[in-house]
Amino acid sequence: MIRFAFASITLLSLVGCDGAVASPDGSLPPLEDGGVGRDGGEVTPDAGPGDPDGGMLPPGMYVDPMCTDGQYAEAPPPVDADLSDVMWTGEVGPYVDAVLDRRYPTGALLVRGGRENTRFGQDCDALFAGSPSSGEDVIDRIGVIVHECGHFHDLNLSSGPTSVYELTAELRLSCDRGDATDRGGDTFARSRINDDDQASRRAPCGGGGGRGCDSYADIYLDGDPDDGMFDGGDQGFNMLFEETVQYVNSLAVAWAFVDQMAPGRSTSARDGLLTFLWYVERYLRRARLEDPTAYARITDPCWRDAILTVWGRAWLFLEATEGMSALGIDDAALFELVTDPELLSEIERLRELEGC
Repeated sequence: MIRFAFASITLLSLVGCDGAVASPDGSLPPLEDGGVGRDGGEVTPDAGPGDPDGGMLPPGMYVDPMCTDGQYAEAPPPVDADLSDVMWTGEVGPYVDAVLDRRYPTGALLVRGGRENTRFGQDCDALFAGSPSSGEDVIDRIGVIVHECGHFHDLNLSSGPTSVYELTAELRLSCDRGDATDRGGDTFARSRINDDDQASRRAPCGGGGGRGCDSYADIYLDGDPDDGMFDGGDQGFNMLFEETVQYVNSLAVAWAFVDQMAPGRSTSARDGLLTFLWYVERYLRRARLEDPTAYARITDPCWRDAILTVWGRAWLFLEATEGMSALGIDDAALFELVTDPELLSEIERLRELEGC
């Protein structure tokens, strides 16, 4: 893997998180992708274990302290930073910059990078902010803005067979040939994991929504990769991984602004991230059992280092937000799926290949 230790970034998969804006591939993620949804229960926002001394987040339980995932370190977002003097003037961009600079600087970096992608005719933050009439309206969409601008930013940085992912201002990852074979890569369509023996444990909702089913599968694992018609689910591992990267940001920014949420509201930030960790595990398993070429690619030194790095970052934020009911809806059920020993063994295999 190529690691660049300067500016920040994260990769492509451009998906609109509300029904008003579609991605270039036509996909639309669930409304909860960084937005706020009701779960029917009363919630008291809690900023959680932010470190006022600026220390690092403790590593999660599901990482190996002797390997890449357990050695990933990052400071918590300044969740208590004062926003009271940030004034809404009617312009989305300055307000987004001001609040993110204070609460989630990595998100500010991604938004500024996303604005450099001009191919959609409008700044990414304005595109996904809806029609705000107040600063509160913007903050209500701040997770969507960061998530989607992260896609815009990575799309702008990636080229040809090379996928680029910016995790923070200090860490950029870049790997090659991660897309599906019919898209210039060595992997398979991500929708093929619909056919594995794990899918029935949380079947797609089929557009109906509700708890106990997988609303993300309806969006990200859609279509038939063999029908000659393009769907978002036809994309390969690189795009599945890109979504995982952005769902880490979705959880981080939700935590950073949890005190701004109205009582009785919750977000599926933890649900989204856990869902994509589950997809990554399942993809690794299917590749290992059924597609040696794909498995060789996504376990090569570059991709396995990328996977372990993002796995480690994901668990930092999952551990830090554990028990925050405002940040999850059905996350407890998803946690059980992700931590199934059979699937965790797929991550352990990567560690073994790393020599950990």
